[in-house]
Amino acid sequence: MNHRWTKSIWLSITAALVLMLACPAHLSAQAIPTASASPLDFSFFAGYGRTSPDYDAGTNPTVTFGFDYTRHFRFPIVPSLEARVNLANGTNVNERTYLVGIRAEPQLRGRFHPYGNFLIGIGDIHYVTNNPGPGYGVGDNSVVKSIGGGINVDVYHHFQVKADAQFQFWNFGGTYTLSPAVYMVGVNYRLLSRNSNPR
Repeated sequence: MNHRWTKSIWLSITAALVLMLACPAHLSAQAIPTASASPLDFSFFAGYGRTSPDYDAGTNPTVTFGFDYTRHFRFPIVPSLEARVNLANGTNVNERTYLVGIRAEPQLRGRFHPYGNFLIGIGDIHYVTNNPGPGYGVGDNSVVKSIGGGINVDVYHHFQVKADAQFQFWNFGGTYTLSPAVYMVGVNYRLLSRNSNPR
C-alpha cells in the first residue's frame, strides 16, 4: 500500500476530529441559549451481517462494530464522526476494514432515523492457505473508501435497531481492484448528553 496514501488518510481523520472537538459552541449559539448550544452525543453499535467479497461467489459472515460522535447544531442535517470495523471470514478470503469518516443524518421527529456516510481507511485481505491469490501472496492491503447508509429505529429508551449497507472500493495497484458490499443488522446504543433533545 502507498504510504503517502496512509499518511493522508490519518491526517484527514485527525483534522476532522480536531474540528469537531474544537469548534467553539458560540458559532452556532447566536440564536440559542448557551446551555443548549451544542450538545454532544455518543452512540455505540454492533451487528452481524454478510459481505459479498467481490473475490468469489457467495457471501461471508461478518461482524461489524463502531461508534459515532455527534455534535448538534441548528442545522437540518446533523453531522457525526464515525469509526467502524468490519470483520468478514470466508472459505476463500478473509477481509478486514478499519474505517473513519463522516455520517450525516437529517433532523427528523419520530422513531425512524435514516443516515448516510462516507468512510475511508485501511483494508486487509487474507487468502485462505489452500487458495492463495494468484500472484498476490498470502495477503495484501489497500486504502478503502466506503459509501453507504442505513436507518436506526427507536425501540426502547436509548436502544435502537440498526439496518445498514456499505459499498467499499479497494485498489491494490494496477488493475487489481475489489468492490465488496457489507450488509448488517444490529443494535445501536445512544448516550445522550443532558442538553440533547431526544427525537
